[in-house]
Amino acid sequence: MRPSPAQVQRVAEALVERLVKAKQLEPSVPEEKIRARFTAILTQNFDEEAEIERQAMVEAERLVRQGAPGVRRDEVDLRRVEQLVKQRIAKAKGFAL
Repeated sequence: MRPSPAQVQRVAEALVERLVKAKQLEPSVPEEKIRARFTAILTQNFDEEAEIERQAMVEAERLVRQGAPGVRRDEVDLRRVEQLVKQRIAKAKGFAL
């Protein structure tokens, strides 16, 4: 389940706050700009993951429809096929799941 924009923003705020407090980040620009950038990066990451999931679902359905010799369609676990295809697509794109 994808987090809401408000949840993503709260995570970005918490990250910036903790990094500054731990002195791992010394802001050279206003913290608001940093929070906005973290929010954008997190949102982009969730968008990429959603696209990978969509591609995996389409490809898994195609693979199950095509079938494999000696395998009956009712014996195939579509969710497992989706997971395997998703892992393959993510690996090809260099995306960590």
